[in-house]
Amino acid sequence: MTIDLLGLPRRISLSIGERLEIPLPSYGGSGNTWSARCLRGEDVASVSVLLGDLPPGPPMQADGVVEPPALVLVPEFAVVEGLACGEANWRLTLARSFDPSNPAAVHDLDITVWSGLHGAIAPFTSRWLPAR
Repeated sequence: MTIDLLGLPRRISLSIGERLEIPLPSYGGSGNTWSARCLRGEDVASVSVLLGDLPPGPPMQADGVVEPPALVLVPEFAVVEGLACGEANWRLTLARSFDPSNPAAVHDLDITVWSGLHGAIAPFTSRWLPAR
């Protein structure tokens, strides 16, 4: 299986209290799921992996039958939150729960957290979330 990680950022900057979602390539149908592990700076930034909403299913036919889709992939997102000024390194890993020692993909994320409204992320599109 080939995993395209080119759309994932290597470095992001955000402010304290700021949160953002990074869309992850979804491979749930293959039994792989994403996880996040802090390498450095757990007190600076948090990263968690959340499942998105299930995409809508196919419409019901006139006879009441609904054909199942060939494959349903639930979107996954890495949610990054700035906690304190500084730098952090997190590792995102795509692996099967029964075989985590053989990941399908690994992506390191360098995070800088600022005290002001200097949040920036490039070059990719993010969906901003309100602070808790």
